[in-house]
Amino acid sequence: MKKWHFSLMFLFAIFAYAEEIEILDLDVISYEAFIQNDPEAVSTLEKALFEKGIVGIRGIPEYREKLRQYVARAREFCALPEEIKESYAPNEGEMFLGYEKGKEKFKRPDGRWVIDDLKNSYYAYVPDSRENKWPKEVDLQSPYQDLGIIMAETAKLVMEKIDLIGPRLGIFLGDTPQVGRMLYYQKSADTLQDNPYWCGAHYDHGMFTAITPAAYFVEGVEVTEPIEAGLFVRIGDRFKKVIADPEVLMFQVGEFGQLATDDAIRATEHKVHKANCAQIERYAMALFFNAPFDTLIHSVSTLTQDARYGGQAGDPCTYQHWHEESFKRYIVKDDK
Repeated sequence: MKKWHFSLMFLFAIFAYAEEIEILDLDVISYEAFIQNDPEAVSTLEKALFEKGIVGIRGIPEYREKLRQYVARAREFCALPEEIKESYAPNEGEMFLGYEKGKEKFKRPDGRWVIDDLKNSYYAYVPDSRENKWPKEVDLQSPYQDLGIIMAETAKLVMEKIDLIGPRLGIFLGDTPQVGRMLYYQKSADTLQDNPYWCGAHYDHGMFTAITPAAYFVEGVEVTEPIEAGLFVRIGDRFKKVIADPEVLMFQVGEFGQLATDDAIRATEHKVHKANCAQIERYAMALFFNAPFDTLIHSVSTLTQDARYGGQAGDPCTYQHWHEESFKRYIVKDDK
């Protein structure tokens, strides 16, 4: 009965939203063609990232299985009592690594700042580091790192292909770790509340981002992504819905990538819409690529007009400065 009821809701959502939701024509290339430098595949990849800000790669070895294992362990961790999960949150004065709940705020189109209070995260460096903290109750560490390494290795190849890292810009990642983020979007008691988003519209502030398609569950049963929910990216003056199956790994551009290339490539504005069904939960993983903190640029990008840059076009700015100013703007501080 519950499955039948949910199916009716899903069909209703399709008809209700069909006219107003635009589906993005996501460019997806095969991993084999990409690795072999197939001219058509490389051209599609470059055009997608430079014109749409997002691209997908299908058929990465072991990726789908590692994603499945990761989602299973992420669900186990998220099912733990809140006091246990909170024990893995950073202590005052510690780094951001570990569990986080409802810490980000984003500005709505009407100018109001809204906290994404239903977005939970678990941050860790990839590859693994002794600075990471891992739960003892669930083996989140192994699948998190296994998936993260695949995402990191593939994304670095993409970044090299579009000259985002390498000799052209003089930016090399070296030993700089990537920042992994387990994303868990909670079910809500009321989907018609003031904030209709699991994650408000924003740009990632780093160089580049790899992100998995999401998995959705209702009472422990995996369901198809609702038509009204999920990842949306801005194309021109409209946000369009991104649809990708579990075989695809996606890539987006961050703001520092735009700064470093003087707007040759643009950061990807994106948001995550809530499901119309209040009982739906959403799981995904993102991997963020930061430049080394001492990376120095003299950008003439339009983003230099942002106060976080700390100067005018052509003035110097380090990645550390941009990173720290971004955290100050978007992270909600605890009142202690």
